[in-house]
Amino acid sequence: MVDKVGNIMRLPILLAGALLLAVGAFGHPVGAPAAAHTRDVSAVKRDSTSIPEVVAVATADKDSDDDDEDEPKRLVVYFNFEKVNHKKPNLINDKSGYENSGLMATGGEILKYSDSDFTCNQASRLWDSDISLKGDTFQAKPRRAITIAAWVKLEEKQGQHSIFDTIGTAHAQGQFHFEVNDGVVRWFHRDQNQKVVFETMAHTVPKSKWTHLAGEYNSRTGQAKVFINGDIRNMSIGEGELSRDWGVRAGIGNHEKHRPLRGAIDEFRIYNYALKPDEIKALVSACKPNGAEAPKSDLPSAEGGNQEAPKEEGAAAPAARSDTGAEGAGDQKKAASSDD
Repeated sequence: MVDKVGNIMRLPILLAGALLLAVGAFGHPVGAPAAAHTRDVSAVKRDSTSIPEVVAVATADKDSDDDDEDEPKRLVVYFNFEKVNHKKPNLINDKSGYENSGLMATGGEILKYSDSDFTCNQASRLWDSDISLKGDTFQAKPRRAITIAAWVKLEEKQGQHSIFDTIGTAHAQGQFHFEVNDGVVRWFHRDQNQKVVFETMAHTVPKSKWTHLAGEYNSRTGQAKVFINGDIRNMSIGEGELSRDWGVRAGIGNHEKHRPLRGAIDEFRIYNYALKPDEIKALVSACKPNGAEAPKSDLPSAEGGNQEAPKEEGAAAPAARSDTGAEGAGDQKKAASSDD
């Protein structure tokens, strides 16, 4: 009787021991799903291997526009004033290929100059006029970097002479300002949020002499530079990308009707990248008597390659000026504050 009772009491203990042995041998209780066994075995395999090599890590999506490679370096507007449309003499054709043509307001002139030290003779004399661009539909607006370059010949040194400016819809203040104030170049940009991105000034632009000016900015380096006749004359450090809000105004000369470019302008270019110093020098050499020394391949163009040949030499003297010219010299309007 005792043996029977003892055997009955030992039976649960034997069964429990057998169950533990089964778990140790097979990794799961008898009757458990096979899937559980498979997961445990794979876990053991992972623990026994070396640390795996990282192939890729998921990150937040990034727009393709934020990739510098998606924004090719381009010349986005180029006015050389060589071909005049006599049916539409106020139409200034863009040679960049982007069709960012301009309209010259009443009083503006296209003249031929005979300066011995300047071979790109045909230019625009604006005085109280200007050349307006379609800022709201302007193609390939610079965002991360920009270069604006032009030849100017001032007939007055005093006053504010606007070379290029923009005004957006976000606020009424000017955004781009590339101008000459009392002979000093001012290169400035304020974005659509009214933040000053950069400001740089450099001496000196003389009166009655063709002078090449270039302003450039690169948001990656923060460097804003001013070049005069191919030489860097000043640099400052800015921060931020460029505003593309040109919806109210984009043009050459006479910003807000109170910064007239009292003189002539030629070879006006805007690039969507910062040119190298030797590329700036090539633009200068192209309009100098010794310009043949600069290979055409050095001239930055719409595709970053060859540029068309310099203009012809030996052009005639300037044509007679219109009534908007010297007679209006004494009526120059008071310049606005520099942060308009």
